[in-house]
Amino acid sequence: MAKTRTPPGSTTARQPGDDTPKPARPRWIWTVIRITALVAAAATAYIARDSPRVLGFSSSSQDPPKQPPSQNVGFMAQVLQKSKGQNICKPEGFVMDTYSDFDGIEALNRRVAVPLRKLIKTKFFRTLRVELYKPCQFWKSEGSCFQRDCIVQPLEDDQIPAAWRKQTVDQTNFGPFLGSFPRQRPEFTDKDFAIVNDETYGEGVWLDLVENPERFTGYAGAGANAIWMSIYEHNCFGVPPYIQDTAGGWGSQLVNVDGKSMPFVQPPRKQRDLTPFLESLAEEDAGLTLPADVPKEYRIFYRAVSGLHASTSTHICADYFNATSNKWEPNLNCFIARIGAFPDRLQNIYFNFVLLTRAIQKMEPYLAAYDYSTNAKKEDRAVARLIPKLLKTVKKAGLVFDDSELFLAANGRALKAEFKDNFRNISRIMDCTGCEKCRLWGKTQTLGIGTALKALFSYPDRAFRGRFTSLDFKRNEIVALITTYFQFSRSIEDIGIFRAMYQNLVTDWRASNAVPTIA
Repeated sequence: MAKTRTPPGSTTARQPGDDTPKPARPRWIWTVIRITALVAAAATAYIARDSPRVLGFSSSSQDPPKQPPSQNVGFMAQVLQKSKGQNICKPEGFVMDTYSDFDGIEALNRRVAVPLRKLIKTKFFRTLRVELYKPCQFWKSEGSCFQRDCIVQPLEDDQIPAAWRKQTVDQTNFGPFLGSFPRQRPEFTDKDFAIVNDETYGEGVWLDLVENPERFTGYAGAGANAIWMSIYEHNCFGVPPYIQDTAGGWGSQLVNVDGKSMPFVQPPRKQRDLTPFLESLAEEDAGLTLPADVPKEYRIFYRAVSGLHASTSTHICADYFNATSNKWEPNLNCFIARIGAFPDRLQNIYFNFVLLTRAIQKMEPYLAAYDYSTNAKKEDRAVARLIPKLLKTVKKAGLVFDDSELFLAANGRALKAEFKDNFRNISRIMDCTGCEKCRLWGKTQTLGIGTALKALFSYPDRAFRGRFTSLDFKRNEIVALITTYFQFSRSIEDIGIFRAMYQNLVTDWRASNAVPTIA
C-alpha cells in the first residue's frame, strides 16, 4: 500500500502516549482529491471508448470482433486522404486484372492529359455524327428532357468539312448491286462490340462535342435510373448490384424519384471518421457487388460498365451547377454521395483507363498512319504533332493489361459472342435516355469502350502491322476511342480535385477547432 504523505506544515506522527490532539486536514485537500479522481475516470473512459488496448484492456468475449474495412471502402478512403508520395491503394497497390498500380496510372495520366486535352479541341476529334433520335427498343420512353442543359446544339452544314458531307449517303436500305432486293443495312459487323452507326449513312446529327460537354443536366428520376438498372440487371451476366434511387441519373441528387427532397450526404470533417462513414454507405456489405469467383471475362465486362457509370457520375459532380453562386463548379458532397456508396466503381475508373491505354498501344501503328485531315491546315498540323506525342507516351507505359489471357477456355468463342451481344445491347439502351446530351455521351463513350474491346479481342496483334488490310474501323470509332480516353483521363484528374477539396475541408475543421496552447 502506498504511504500517505504528510501535508506540508503538519506535525509528524504522534508518539505513543502523546495526547496532543491531531490537527484536522483542510477541506480543500479532499475537494482536490475528488476532482482529480473524476477527471482521471473521465479520461480513462474516453480513451477506452476509441482504443481500449491503449490501456491494456481487452474487449468482452461476448462482443463481436470488429471487422476491418473492406478493400473497396479502404481504397476510397485512401483516395480522399492521399498525401503526396503516399500509395493510395494499400497494401496491394495494383488495379485488379491489370499490371498497373494506382500511382502509376495517375503518373501516366499526368503525361497524356495535356496532348489529349489539346486533341479533343481540334476539328477532327470534336466533330461527330450521331444517330441521336433512334427509338427506344425496350420500354415506352418517358419523353424528352427539355431543360436547357439537356438539349444539344447541332452544327450548321458550313461547319462540317465538305469531304465528310459528301460521304454521307441518305439511305437506310441498300443492295450489293443494282436491281437487287433492298435489305436493311446492318448496325454492326461480327467484329464490333458496339453499335457503330457509320457516319456515311443514316439520319445522324453532326455535333460539336466541346460545345456539348458531359456535365450536370438536371435529368434525374425513375427514367434516368432505369437506364443503369437495365444495364446491370440484364446485361452484366446475372450480377445485379444495388442501385440507390438517385445514383444513376445525370441530374440533381437533391430530388428523389418520388419528388421528395433528398439532400446530399455530408462527408465527415474528421479523417478518422471517413472510413466508417464510407462503410455505412457502401453497397458491398449487403453482398450485392460482383462475386470474386466469377469468370475473368465476366469481371472485365462488369468493370468496364461500372467504370463508365462512375466516370459519368464523376463528371456530373465535377461540373455541377451551383444555383446559389450561379456557377459551374466541383461539388464534393455530390461526389461522396454518388461514388462513396459504390467504391468499387471508383476503382473501375482506373481499370477503364488501363483498358483504353492497352487498346491504343495495340493500335499504335494504325493510329500513327491514320488520315486525320480536315482541310483546316492549322488544326491538321496540331493533330500531326500531338498524335505521335500521345502514342509515344502510351507506348512507354509498357504492359498495363494482357488481353491475350482472355477467352482461352473451351467455351471462349461462345463467351466472346455473348460478351459482344451484351455490350451491343448497352449501346441500344442508351437510345432510351430522355436527355439529349446524356444520350450523346452515353452513346459516344459506349462506342469508345466498344472500339477498345474490338481492337483487343477481334484482331490479333499482327493485324495492326503492315498495310492494315484486314482492319475495319470507321472515323467515328477513332473519334469515340480518343474522346473516351480523354473522358477517363479527366475523371482521374477530377478525383485529384476532390481529394484536395476533402483535404481542405479537414484542414479548415482542424483550424477552426484548434485548442490554443499556453506559452
